[in-house]
Amino acid sequence: MKKIMDIWIKEGRLPNKFLVVSFILLSTLGTFLFSADEPLCKQVANYTMNVNLDTEKNIITCTELLSWTNDSETSTDELWFHLYWNAFQNNMSTFLREGTRRGRRVTGFREEDWGYCRVESIKIAQNDFFDEYDLLPTMNFRQPDDDNAFDQTVFSVKLPKPIEPGQTILLNIDFQSRVPRPVSRTGVFKDYYFIAQWFPKIGVFQDGRWNCHQFHASSEFFADYGTYDVQITLPSSFIIGATGEYRENVDNSDGTITHYFLQHSVHDFAWTASPRFLKYEDNFEFAPGKTTEITLLLQPYHENLKERYMNAIKNAIKYCSLWYGDYPYSTATCVDPAYNSRSGGMEYPTFFTGGAYFITRKGISRPEGVTIHEFGHGYFYGLIGSNEFENPWMDEGMNSFLDTEVYYAAYGEPFYSKMYFGIPVTFKNVKIPIESVGISRHRLTSNMDDMQRFSWHFMEGGSYGANSYAKGQLMMLTLKRFMGKELFAKMIKAYSLRNWFKHPCPKDFYNIVSEFAGQDMSWLLDQFIYGSGKLDYAIGNIINQRPRQHKGLFGGKFKEEKKADLKEILYESDVLVRRLGEVKIPVEVLVIFEDGQEIKEKWDGQYRWKKFTYKRPHLINTAIVDPEFKLVLDVNRTNNSMTKKHNKIAPLKWTSTWLLWLQHAFEFFTLFGG
Repeated sequence: MKKIMDIWIKEGRLPNKFLVVSFILLSTLGTFLFSADEPLCKQVANYTMNVNLDTEKNIITCTELLSWTNDSETSTDELWFHLYWNAFQNNMSTFLREGTRRGRRVTGFREEDWGYCRVESIKIAQNDFFDEYDLLPTMNFRQPDDDNAFDQTVFSVKLPKPIEPGQTILLNIDFQSRVPRPVSRTGVFKDYYFIAQWFPKIGVFQDGRWNCHQFHASSEFFADYGTYDVQITLPSSFIIGATGEYRENVDNSDGTITHYFLQHSVHDFAWTASPRFLKYEDNFEFAPGKTTEITLLLQPYHENLKERYMNAIKNAIKYCSLWYGDYPYSTATCVDPAYNSRSGGMEYPTFFTGGAYFITRKGISRPEGVTIHEFGHGYFYGLIGSNEFENPWMDEGMNSFLDTEVYYAAYGEPFYSKMYFGIPVTFKNVKIPIESVGISRHRLTSNMDDMQRFSWHFMEGGSYGANSYAKGQLMMLTLKRFMGKELFAKMIKAYSLRNWFKHPCPKDFYNIVSEFAGQDMSWLLDQFIYGSGKLDYAIGNIINQRPRQHKGLFGGKFKEEKKADLKEILYESDVLVRRLGEVKIPVEVLVIFEDGQEIKEKWDGQYRWKKFTYKRPHLINTAIVDPEFKLVLDVNRTNNSMTKKHNKIAPLKWTSTWLLWLQHAFEFFTLFGG
């Protein structure tokens, strides 16, 4: 070990005391225990990185020490890695082949605009299990998903001997990356850098194989937890933000500063830098004795949004801690992305980007909504490390449910708004109820795909978004109303806490829902998760018939009963309830009679229709299927009720609302008139 340290010092890879301390701790303890707090989980993949950013050439050079422990029950004689930035080195990568069809254009790219991540050296460092060994000759690009030979976002190396369960391997990796012009999520725009998925990142070894997918236009990320000990050197004029705790900085003689960040128990590290940031900090106590240091990096032209951003972050921390478990990290950094940087609305551990319209108004859910959503990913993807490649609804769908619940709890119903020539127009008389969030997207794409699919296997981008985000959110809200608010709250918090720092799959969600429901819930969840059928229950008709007077031969004698002869008038009434969609679920039916009396019926919802028949002294006035609106996934709410006596006021209300919208539109366009 001393020999390796000597080499690193000689080659200038250990510029200050912190990396030396890190290396000593690694060699003596076998894990990273730098923070004053103990790591929150087993540290499987640990990175010590010394990074230099050349802002003239947009080049990153980095020396990386990776410590990886085989946490499985199977040995492996190879290691697989992601090189995400190679998706931006040419237009033949899988990401850009798929992305071009979804609007991610690279037209006008010059030679210097393309990005890459190139491994220049990868060697085994000596430890108790392995001797020094050069792995670079064994490096091989892999295409496990589509056999696209031009795609170089995954590579593997062959080990000289298998690494057995429980053993740890140390790798010295030197790499160089060119920061791309922004395409998606990362890049450089003028003097704003957003650096994400930028380093050789080891895959996840589970079930006897490497889970290491290529970078797809609709996919995100999957990795093991560990400690990131990162030094970043860049010009002193730049303000920086990153994953984890900011420990200290060192002024260098060449006009640069080296910044030091440290964070344990996370599965990624991202950072940003710009000389234009306005930096604000606040120590927020979200529960008695529990605090988090909030950092907000704001664009100067959004200075007026400081309080809105800060309040959104605090609301997100407060409600997520209450509903999903106390936020366990000491920092939360929110970045207001530069206009045209394509880095808005992205999430990384303890570090995320918001996003706001260039012109915004109160009552519009930006920046609040996107800020809450991206912080929420600190739970659904961050603490709960689901596989976003393979189970996107467990990330985006659950988190869309989270952000909707938090937003409505903190701010109430937002105003309806629409963009005209890039300018948001707010209709203050029209508010958006929580049940309507996402339903339009679901209606348009519900029969395209099942919700459970690999993220790049959906028919098209709209189907991916609607199924992974909207349908997942609507399913969770439907489940909440089906189970009941209190029981659901206990279930979802248990699901969260039990799966922190793990990699849950759909089976784990099934199990905990069934546990709290007290029955096997696969009959319900299968229809939502593995099916593409619509949920649509409707009132077919209401038939009210006056009682029949006897007329004809009865017992051989003619009889003609007069209305005055009836001792009691009992009307014969029917309510027909129909299942128009494929999803089968128990429903309630509320029947309201003319005298105001109500009867609530239950139907198992299995067959295509059910008729309820009554003999009562009053006619049926109204029938409603799902009167408590438990089935939020119902694609057509307009057919859920029927009134026998038409309400003449209702059409007038619809007409007046439509005319109000039309008036707003005319008023807006008069701004451009002569």
